[in-house]
Amino acid sequence: MTNLSRALGAAMLCLGLLLSGSVMAKQDPAAPAKDPQKKEEKQKTSTINGTVSAVTDAAVTIVDSAKAEHTVAVNSETKVTKSGKDATLADVKANDAVTVEATKGEDGTWTALKIAVS
Repeated sequence: MTNLSRALGAAMLCLGLLLSGSVMAKQDPAAPAKDPQKKEEKQKTSTINGTVSAVTDAAVTIVDSAKAEHTVAVNSETKVTKSGKDATLADVKANDAVTVEATKGEDGTWTALKIAVS
């Protein structure tokens, strides 16, 4: 019985190796491997906390706690909230405390995804 068990075990091992080899052979070596982490890095966001120093139709300028000035572009997809409720860019005023979630474009400019006014 033990010889039969060993033979069956060896046969199953060989079959498994053959099947895995055929699956690997079917993969296209020229196709780049999909890396979901790279996709996340492209869409990586940063959060900027500070006080609004200026607002225009196209951008918001924020001064952070280190007194650094950040200009963040806004577009039609930017979501604005004030005290937890939906708002518009017109509701954002100078001296408002804000938290901005933004993405950095290939050209180095920041675009706001969300602006939360405290």
